[in-house]
Amino acid sequence: MTNSLHDKTAIEEGTHTSLLGPFYREAAPTLAAGSQIAKNAKPGTECVLYGRVSDVNGKPLANATVSIWQTGADGLYDIQESAESIDYRGVFTTDANGVYQLRTVRPVGYAIPMDGPVGQMVHAQARHGMRPAHIHFLVGAPSYLELVTALYLRDDPHLADDVVFGSSGDLAVDIDANDPDCPIKGLPSIRFDMQLSREGEDDRTSGRVGTDPAAIKAAAKAGNGQPARAGH
Repeated sequence: MTNSLHDKTAIEEGTHTSLLGPFYREAAPTLAAGSQIAKNAKPGTECVLYGRVSDVNGKPLANATVSIWQTGADGLYDIQESAESIDYRGVFTTDANGVYQLRTVRPVGYAIPMDGPVGQMVHAQARHGMRPAHIHFLVGAPSYLELVTALYLRDDPHLADDVVFGSSGDLAVDIDANDPDCPIKGLPSIRFDMQLSREGEDDRTSGRVGTDPAAIKAAAKAGNGQPARAGH
């Protein structure tokens, strides 16, 4: 619902938004096109992720910034394992044709933390706590609304009943083992094209539905000496 309300504020319809989530970090490394974002990619899990960033009319957006983050093969984000660890994330720049490309590993679905009030609510609704396999994106270009979205694997059994309602059919993708357009040969690939909406005169903030929890803590600590509590 939050994403739907946010999308309605755009002056034109680009790629739909999805959840920023609690695991976004601003301090992700900037990497060259084609780099692997997983420090220790296991054989058989590696794949290519690529696509084109354009405006709503299909004009390629060169030098757009594409931030990406996801879970590892164990279903955990790096920050869940160690506050200092940086893995399975990176920042890329589109080329003259608006294309970004990288190597990663197949994402996996996972269960959200079920302790606390969130878990109590989910249990009360007699629902599972599963999120479908997905990869997060934050994409920006001058004069365009910053896009927060995610791709979701179409074959995940929880695509239709995502516990946090973040997935939608138009964000679902397949892993293609024989994609003739894959820019890095010899690996299966995921193609995910995105369209950015123009920034309106009244758009004074980014399109983010959420923010970096580390930044929230740092700001709180600077203000009153106490870190803020992070939620799920």
